[in-house]
Amino acid sequence: MPDQPGFELDQIDGRTMVRLRVRPQGAKAAGKALQLPRQASQCQGEDPVACWLGPDQWLLTSDTKPPGEIISHIDQLLSTQLHAATDLSAHHVCFALRGGAARSVLAMGCGIDMHADTFAPGQCARTHFADVLLLIVAVEDNYFNLYVDRSHAQYLRNWLAKAGEDPLTHLQNDGE
Repeated sequence: MPDQPGFELDQIDGRTMVRLRVRPQGAKAAGKALQLPRQASQCQGEDPVACWLGPDQWLLTSDTKPPGEIISHIDQLLSTQLHAATDLSAHHVCFALRGGAARSVLAMGCGIDMHADTFAPGQCARTHFADVLLLIVAVEDNYFNLYVDRSHAQYLRNWLAKAGEDPLTHLQNDGE
């Protein structure tokens, strides 16, 4: 996508995405064994990065490890408890949204307070964004990873492109 005023959007290809679910009563033990975030809406780790999705589920992402390696590691460490580690890599798309207007354009599409003091690096949130389910991860100030179902990726790309257009340009073009 061409750069928009104030932000740029790039698709991150090849990112591994594994969702882990455990029984609620086993969440504390799983979190400890795998060093997963235990606080709501938090991410931690470097590779893989683990994002809290709920009290008993997380999304683990990696740019270097294949899904089988992550799932095997999970299976090994959680061998005594019921869990489900599912490869979502082909099911989801990740976009990197960067730039000074990134927070503003995200605030246009959802009800989350995107102010830097409220949604800081290391935090994540699942939300309805422009009528699609989206996981937003604050990587750095004004840099976000957006995880969306593959079937909604083009819609999201188009929505963000439209949101980044200068409304004055449209008004001038519509009047011609």
